[in-house]
Amino acid sequence: MARLSKLRSSQSLQRRAGHKLPRSITLMVCEGQTEQEYFEAARIRYGLTTAEVFLPANNDGAAPISVVACAEKKCAEQGGYDHVFCVFDRDGHESFERAREKVKALSSRAHQPLPVKAIISTPCFEFWVLLHFEKTDAPFLRCDDVIQRVCIHQPGYVKADATGARQLMQRVDAAMGNAEWVEQRAATNNYNPYTNVHHVLRHFSDVAMK
Repeated sequence: MARLSKLRSSQSLQRRAGHKLPRSITLMVCEGQTEQEYFEAARIRYGLTTAEVFLPANNDGAAPISVVACAEKKCAEQGGYDHVFCVFDRDGHESFERAREKVKALSSRAHQPLPVKAIISTPCFEFWVLLHFEKTDAPFLRCDDVIQRVCIHQPGYVKADATGARQLMQRVDAAMGNAEWVEQRAATNNYNPYTNVHHVLRHFSDVAMK
């Protein structure tokens, strides 16, 4: 069984009741509905329950700092989480760097540090989607440019589409391999493009195997 966070109490298991004891509980707070649909499809692909992957509605806003604020609030609720991911884009957001620093502060604070990580994409989440089809580290100026490239491979692609997210699950292994390659080269390319979404999928896979 996965090592459980000291921040998670037994009451959290009652709060998210299921047919079996969760192997671990992961909180995922996303910038938008596109990411929500994708990780819901990924949860199903890896055979994880809704008790193991919690995807709450983010009512704090789409700005990166708002995503982190929502995660911090959820962590303060009764129960707790073993893993927390804050998913947001670079995409010209004013609060991008502040959000990253806030994540670092929460994870390293002296009293009850949170098991939180920033999951980011530059310029936007659609770059991760593109990696399901291409191995590329060509820079992009706008998210619209990435979406146009995705549409070459998946005509009719639109944001926040549950059907499209499920279709992408057939190419997850290719996306993870391509993302690892991009991550290794990112420093020489000024982190444009960049994504570390594959760390979430590796985490899902690890939990599923326990």
